[in-house]
Amino acid sequence: MQVTRINWLKYAGIDAPTEAITKIRYKDPGAHSILTPHSAGIAVQFPGAVKGIAPGQSAVFYEGDDVMGGGIIQRS
Repeated sequence: MQVTRINWLKYAGIDAPTEAITKIRYKDPGAHSILTPHSAGIAVQFPGAVKGIAPGQSAVFYEGDDVMGGGIIQRS
C-alpha cells in the first residue's frame, strides 16, 4: 500500500527499507511490514495478505511498543 502525509515521531524519517509492525485500524493487532521511502511517501509491503486496507484510513508504524510514525493510506 502507499501511505502519504507521513508524521514521524520516533525518527526524523527513514532513508532505506525498514522493518516495522503496521496497523491499519484501531483494534488491528498489526502485521509485519517493510517500509520503503519514495518521493510520494512510504510504500508498505506485507509478506502475507492483509484485509481491510482502505484509502483514507490511517496507517501507524511501530517498532516494538514505540510508535515510529504514521500517515494516510492512499491506495492498497
